Amino acid sequence: MKNQNINQNENKTPEEGDLIKKFFGDVIYTYTSEEATEDGFLFDLDLLVKAKKIQPYAELPIKYITTNLLDLGYWKEENDKQELNLPNILDLVVQALRIFRKKPQNDYFVSGNLQLPSGKRQKVFLAENETGRYTLMLPGDY
Repeated sequence: MKNQNINQNENKTPEEGDLIKKFFGDVIYTYTSEEATEDGFLFDLDLLVKAKKIQPYAELPIKYITTNLLDLGYWKEENDKQELNLPNILDLVVQALRIFRKKPQNDYFVSGNLQLPSGKRQKVFLAENETGRYTLMLPGDY
């Protein structure tokens, strides 16, 4: 008798997704790195390459840097505008590439520590994104 009640209740379950919508509203299924760049959460490192501000020997494996990481000393105020501090950015990229080289082959993620412009050590993550390249970020951005 008890098993019959369980089977009857199974037929009355809500449709798939109804519970999620009830508690969370509409769920974002995809949010591309390009959209995050447009929204100001990511910075596209290729912009510096295209503007000939940095000249790598080959395509950089790192495509994006989170703006939260850039806020830790990679901007400068100039003429009442915020601009990238290129020497600091170059140092960041070099340090990130050293971390990237430690990534196990065929892995999509690596973490390491780098030195911020303030001298403080900071843990960072490099994670593969939908472009097949990597995003450099703070652990809280992952």
